[in-house]
Amino acid sequence: MRAAILSVCPDLDLRLFKELSAESTSSMKLEDDLLRFDEIGIPKRYKFGVLNVCDGQTTEEEWFSNTGLSEPLEEFLDLLGTRVALLEYDGYTAGLDIKTGESGDTSYVSRWREHDIMFHVAPLMPLRKNDKQQVHRKRYIGNDVACVVFVEGNQAFDPTSIRSQFLHIFVLVHPEIAFGKPCWRVQVIRKHNVVEFGPMLPSPPLFFDKEELAGFITLKLRKIFRSQHKSTDWYPKDAC
Repeated sequence: MRAAILSVCPDLDLRLFKELSAESTSSMKLEDDLLRFDEIGIPKRYKFGVLNVCDGQTTEEEWFSNTGLSEPLEEFLDLLGTRVALLEYDGYTAGLDIKTGESGDTSYVSRWREHDIMFHVAPLMPLRKNDKQQVHRKRYIGNDVACVVFVEGNQAFDPTSIRSQFLHIFVLVHPEIAFGKPCWRVQVIRKHNVVEFGPMLPSPPLFFDKEELAGFITLKLRKIFRSQHKSTDWYPKDAC
């Protein structure tokens, strides 16, 4: 703790401060006050996109045209949140239509502490066969800051293939077998000069435990709102 303080304020004379015991800070509820201070300016509601990439798909038109949930994708979404009916949904909707079904019949929601999260899941939204670009789907996901991309093939994902002024960060999740066990490989791709933010990916970036994966992605997405978005250039790979 002393080293951390001095790294920020090297001229600070710590001899002038009194060190409090854990019992003292607990009785004064200092930790609670610090947590509340840490949350100042952070929204209580979040919205994130979800796309799936099937084997051989390389364009945004193909990604936004995927419809329905494969078994691996549904298993992954069940880790992230709870599937809810949108009709007359009384929680945080993140702009999804709850009256006419324009956004689909269901979506996925989650809650982290007191924070509400709604996922814009592209393959759960209605498919319009006459619209190659699926503009109504992209209208939601293209206006999100971050998108979770579930990659079910072996091809690379190129974020520049999606034309959006708002999407700055992609969290890629790829199911695979490693060391003889099923797991998920996670990669984070971010625009240039988006400030690094935790939690850091493990090395190798593999998750074998479902709860650990869900916890990591939820916290990673939430931390996105503390990062800065300044440039249109991309880091092709990121270990943050």
